[in-house]
Amino acid sequence: MPDSPNLFAVREDNRPQRARNLEGALWMIASGAVFTAFLTLSKLQSAHFDPGFLAFWRTAIALVITLPIIFQQGLGIMRIQQPGMVFLRSLFGTMGFILSFYAVSDAVGLPLSEFNAISFSRAMFITIIAALFLGETVGWHRWGATLAGFIGVLVMTQPQTGVSVGTLLALGAAVCMAGAIALVKSLSRLHRPMTLLIWANLLSSVLLLPLAIWKWPAVAPSWQDWSLIGLMGLCGAVGQYLYIRGMSIGDVSFLSPIDYLRLPMAALVDWLLFHLLPGPWTWVGTAIIIAATFYITYREHRLRARVVAPPL
Repeated sequence: MPDSPNLFAVREDNRPQRARNLEGALWMIASGAVFTAFLTLSKLQSAHFDPGFLAFWRTAIALVITLPIIFQQGLGIMRIQQPGMVFLRSLFGTMGFILSFYAVSDAVGLPLSEFNAISFSRAMFITIIAALFLGETVGWHRWGATLAGFIGVLVMTQPQTGVSVGTLLALGAAVCMAGAIALVKSLSRLHRPMTLLIWANLLSSVLLLPLAIWKWPAVAPSWQDWSLIGLMGLCGAVGQYLYIRGMSIGDVSFLSPIDYLRLPMAALVDWLLFHLLPGPWTWVGTAIIIAATFYITYREHRLRARVVAPPL
């Protein structure tokens, strides 16, 4: 699942904005496809292995991928100034990983498309967390869009008919990932983005290791199993990089809606592999959430542009 969009620095780009947005869109589409492959592999592997075991390998593989950066830049890249906040960010991210893996697992059975749809509610939870815990000023436009987003969640989940375990797990994952993203925004004022990424993977691996040992399969995974687990972890890390790369090139207001292509991608996988399709209320609720999120993103982009615009 995607995190903060500012983890890697991008070289100066003097191309027209339209060209940069087009390239960014291609990176975002690739990110959606790779993340869909990641969720599909995790769901398929959960038929044989506990989701906690799989979640550990997702973070451990991402940590291994970052090791060359540590060797290249030295241990100084891991220096932090707010260890408590860094740990809390990793705790939120770890809980988000665990809940996500269990939500889409074979045992719980939440369709990938519904999980992706619910995950879009993160923007609403970020607004609440930023206002209540980070002291950000939130105007009535954002509160109104947040309320509309939660209405979309209610339309999607239909609580009056009973809420499934998978839905609750997906909502919990959205809350946890929102907390992680909000803390990244705060921590990035004093820390290098790559530093936060390395610590996130390191601490998540440590936190998930006891669960992985407890849920270690009784029958040793075959080399085919390890290959698929490795591919799953690689897809998770690569999908995150593609998302970050795309967001760092183009305008957030233009690229954010492209991330919603993950929903039809996941719906196609649900239909082809699992013979499932989201119900009509899932589409209606998702449309409300997307509209609310797009409004928040577009309006904040316009406000930032107004602030930085040179005087006439």
